[in-house]
Amino acid sequence: MTDNIVFKKIDDDFAIQLLEILNNDEKLQAELGTNDHNISKEEFINHNNKWATSTNSEIFTIVLNGRAIGTISLSHQNLKESKAQVGYWIGSYYWKNGYTSKVFSKILDYAKRKGIKYLSAKINEENIASKRIWEKYNANIKIVDNRFYANIILPDING
Repeated sequence: MTDNIVFKKIDDDFAIQLLEILNNDEKLQAELGTNDHNISKEEFINHNNKWATSTNSEIFTIVLNGRAIGTISLSHQNLKESKAQVGYWIGSYYWKNGYTSKVFSKILDYAKRKGIKYLSAKINEENIASKRIWEKYNANIKIVDNRFYANIILPDING
């Protein structure tokens, strides 16, 4: 069921599909804390580009059967220290289907190929599904101030 899920660079068509989700998915808006206004394609692209540059990040579209359903990012990349952070969201219609877990596995492989060994994330305490994804990959998870702090050490690409 999750075999047709990949991550790709965000193009104009994907940006429009992602905006449909961001601007209309009330459950997702509540989770992201962004239910105060709709954004345009230009705002979305400009924000992503500015954020990616300022945080040394790559943002990808999560694509299911050719359709954008969310984003995943590899951010705060420091190749000298072999570390980065992972963040993601998908539309609520797609929750609880294993899609995020599958694409998470793919971003881990991508990070390994880039020479990244240490991955981390901050996860809201209520987001048990995300915590479980990290646990599946043997993350060390601590809770501090209502947030989970997850860390994974990736095995060597040759090991």
